[in-house]
Amino acid sequence: MYYSKPEIKNMPNALNTTSKKDEVPMISETPFDHIALAFSGGGFRAASFSLGVLSYLNVIHTLNDQVLLDNVTFISSASGGSITNAFYALHVAQGRSFKEFYKNLTEHLSGMALMNVVFEKLNNDKEWTDNPYKRRNIINAFALTYDDLLFKRALLSDLHPNDHNKHLEEVCFNATEFYRGLVFRQQVKMKMDVKSHEDIQFRFGNFNIKLGQTTAGKLKIADLLAASSCFPAGFEPVIFPDDFTYVDLPIAATGELTSLNKRNLLDGLSIALQEISRSELVKLFGQAKVDDVLADFTKTPSIMELRQAFSKEKLADDFKIGMMDGGITDNQALESMLDAQKRRIKKKTAFSPFDLMLINDVGSHYMEPYKLPKENKNYKGIGAISINNLIVILCLFFLFGLIMISKTLGFQLGGIQLNVVIGTTICVLSLCFLLILAILRKFIEGDTNRLGGLNLNKNFSSDIVTNLFEHFGSTPIVVIYRMIKERFASVLILNNDVFLKRIRYLLYNKTYESDKYRFKIKTNHVYDLSFSNDFNRNRKNLPFLTPSRAQQIVAQAAFEMPTTLWFDAKSQEEETLAALIACGQYTTCYNLLEYIYRLKNTVSKSGSTYYQQLTKSYQEKIDFIEKQLLQHWHQFRADPFFLYNQLGKDFQVNRFKSCHMGSFSAAGGNFDGLR
Repeated sequence: MYYSKPEIKNMPNALNTTSKKDEVPMISETPFDHIALAFSGGGFRAASFSLGVLSYLNVIHTLNDQVLLDNVTFISSASGGSITNAFYALHVAQGRSFKEFYKNLTEHLSGMALMNVVFEKLNNDKEWTDNPYKRRNIINAFALTYDDLLFKRALLSDLHPNDHNKHLEEVCFNATEFYRGLVFRQQVKMKMDVKSHEDIQFRFGNFNIKLGQTTAGKLKIADLLAASSCFPAGFEPVIFPDDFTYVDLPIAATGELTSLNKRNLLDGLSIALQEISRSELVKLFGQAKVDDVLADFTKTPSIMELRQAFSKEKLADDFKIGMMDGGITDNQALESMLDAQKRRIKKKTAFSPFDLMLINDVGSHYMEPYKLPKENKNYKGIGAISINNLIVILCLFFLFGLIMISKTLGFQLGGIQLNVVIGTTICVLSLCFLLILAILRKFIEGDTNRLGGLNLNKNFSSDIVTNLFEHFGSTPIVVIYRMIKERFASVLILNNDVFLKRIRYLLYNKTYESDKYRFKIKTNHVYDLSFSNDFNRNRKNLPFLTPSRAQQIVAQAAFEMPTTLWFDAKSQEEETLAALIACGQYTTCYNLLEYIYRLKNTVSKSGSTYYQQLTKSYQEKIDFIEKQLLQHWHQFRADPFFLYNQLGKDFQVNRFKSCHMGSFSAAGGNFDGLR
């Protein structure tokens, strides 16, 4: 137990303002009884911050002698947040203690051990022989590593209802499918729901593409995590069904071996026909099957007739769907949380609606401005060489090589005709470079049958493509290189900053525009207490919740960590993992206090605060929680790492090293008012 019960005086009435909107109809009568969490994407930064959130909820006690974490009934996640979500869900389902979960995950997040195993598997031929359908790439190497180190071959069915699970009702690991471009909810019910037959909106997938619950239960949790976390540019897409297959998995209950092949997965997959075009039908069912079915119609079939005709047909053996990071469509995992809330409000499920939805987000609206690369305008000499010039030079070298080979007289060394050797080498190298240029052109044009490519021929006529190559052939190569580099940099910014931040803004805006969520939702950002957020935080006018400089230094260090799936030597030296976990702990404390103050001081249309409208017994519950939060807040202000250090020692984390502000490497930085 990490709190005492001091007498706390009433705090300033900073939020005592009457709401300008109508009275919120959905104010909860039990604000902390049913809690939903959303964990955003963001690599190990998100996983570590989420771990800090869970660990703090596990030390706040309620009046019925439980911890606040026991009131969490739903967790949704994307990308890096799914690491913590999936690992915690499995521990809960297996009846393992929070101590064991915290210890195990902290140890696996530390350092680069996990990353080293990934590359060992990538370069080990046996791993891919044992998994013949999986493509040999980095994301599948991560999946195999997660399976070995974190989940121990666990399947989604291992999260199905059992006597061990005491509080989680549902979890969801969001991915994005590249067939319709929509969020793909990899979700499971962890408690029995007597109204499951009515809960038709709950599905593994989305309304267009879904996998049957029985088939979904056979999937490895590690593969679901890989699909949720393979972010663009960093990884390749995960391919369904190939990358979800496995062989010879022992079943704990029977000791038998089982496998999951591509046909098993395709037979469980349902896809809603939309365009009903021949090309879509051929992609789904194959040319021969489409011809057979259409041959049965004497006249042009209607859309409904086509749907009916193909409804019982099996998907083609070579049908595939690309899947990637859930953060592409919703990096805050917010939509899945709201979707679950709607199902509960409409009473489609026996599960109770959420009283509090806490969005734990390591993303932000902050963005580094685009920096234009410096341009070297001196296009003379070598800098002026174009592709056409290069082709001419290579042809001349080739001719020169032929001349050397054809010379009847030449230098000899040890019986070797040197002119023949040199000439042959020149010819071969010249031809190789010419061949590379030819292949590069084919790739850009889009010879999709052989090379894949950018497929310019799909968007432009052959005349325009030829014309483009003629013009770019005369452009200096250094100019083309600079343009490609600028485009690549701008595309990365669009994907990783502009698009994600825009989607984030739209989802947040949509959520907060609705009064029905006003007192049911709370954001918990990694940057809330950082120097970067001084202006926005000070506008709330909560001087009694002013963070200490030490808290802000740690929060800033946590906020500025890049999105990676490892903690390298520099990160370890800077104690980044400790900063992220501690930031998750005291930022959660801060935001729960802010939420309670809002309940206690925002006056409704009736003239009373929402806190005053609660029953006396529930007011006592809130007061009991508030006293602990305030006690912790004072401790966090004095030492941001007090709880991190306490848990590390009490939970006996291997190789644990206490962290203190006196030795914290970021403590010497000049952060005052600066991002």
